[in-house]
Amino acid sequence: MEDLESNNQKTMEDDFYLLEDTDDLKWDSDDSFNEFPIFSCKSTAKKSPEDYAKPPEHMNMKKEASLEDILREHALHFLPAKSLCRFRTVSKGWDLWISNPFFAHRQTTYFKNITGLFCQVASLNPSFISFNKDAYGVPDPSLKFLPEPVNIRTSCNGLLCCQSFVDNVYYICNPVTKEWKMLPKPSLYHGAEAAIVLAFEPHPLKFNESYELVCAVTFPDHPVVYFEIYSSRSTSWRVSDTICCELDSWELHNGGYYMKGVVYWESSSGVILAFDLNDEQYGILPLPLTGGQFGALTMMHGELCYILPHLQDDDCTIYIHGNMDMSLKSVINLTCDNVGSKFGFCRALTCINDDILILALGRKVIAYHVREQKMELICTSDGGACTRYLPYVNSLVSVRHPLVRDRA
Repeated sequence: MEDLESNNQKTMEDDFYLLEDTDDLKWDSDDSFNEFPIFSCKSTAKKSPEDYAKPPEHMNMKKEASLEDILREHALHFLPAKSLCRFRTVSKGWDLWISNPFFAHRQTTYFKNITGLFCQVASLNPSFISFNKDAYGVPDPSLKFLPEPVNIRTSCNGLLCCQSFVDNVYYICNPVTKEWKMLPKPSLYHGAEAAIVLAFEPHPLKFNESYELVCAVTFPDHPVVYFEIYSSRSTSWRVSDTICCELDSWELHNGGYYMKGVVYWESSSGVILAFDLNDEQYGILPLPLTGGQFGALTMMHGELCYILPHLQDDDCTIYIHGNMDMSLKSVINLTCDNVGSKFGFCRALTCINDDILILALGRKVIAYHVREQKMELICTSDGGACTRYLPYVNSLVSVRHPLVRDRA
């Protein structure tokens, strides 16, 4: 037994030498395998620790990355689409890189900042309000690249949904790239003021992302809500098996909100209707008692919030409600002195960067910085209280590319 263990130990020691550099190994004289020489199990030279610390001479060391490579790999996809379209003129290489669909997917995933507002008054052409004209913008704010005049209806992460004036046809487009797609007609009647919400949430590990258009369909004499869903994967509409029968009133505000897989609508009965797209179940959330047409659902610090302005005399109070119970989180007081003119009306539009409230005060669109308690004028609008505003993300997302492609 001791002899056997000794032989095994010696065999292991001999095999260990196979891990050393093969330059010092002897070739076996036996050439019975002509094409595959056999190594001897003993090394003729001892290696010092310094020798093992050096990389092999035949190893190709990685070249030092240039500044251009670093910018392309680690910085460009964090920029807005307008800046990237400008950078395509730097060189042919940059043009090919930025126009690559994989890059468009990365930019869509990592750049999700709200960069401006699409706005529209009645049946006039849409326009775009940029939060930074040098960095954010679209080439054709009036959307004349679409085949017919449209009303803007809902937007999400760079995609914009519009509806034609005549036949209520839906179009999905990206105003930056001017790509568009006409959707088939739904099976239920939606109408010109249907409660529709666009849901699109790109993910860095899912290249074949899709979008969905969700409509909460109501009927005048029946207090029920049906949910009809268009999916870009199936390129068709379908009516969900889920039916809501708990609303006291059938009227839903047409400006819904999408966040983290759930669609929300404000209802005239004083509640919020929520619809989960994953399991297709609905829920009812409370709405502040003084809610109305000038409030807005948005996201602050990762949670659903409801911004409610209240105008009295020459003062405007902003109430921010949050959590699933819509409890009061904070109160902000504004005066005419802050704005420089009388309010006329005060309407909440959205929240950006968790800290900046976008408000319409009469004809002025302003940004209120909550932490700094500072107000900033964005623009003066020609419209009034009936103007529709949609938050927009300056993204390269492609309507035709596999990122949101249609699959049969």
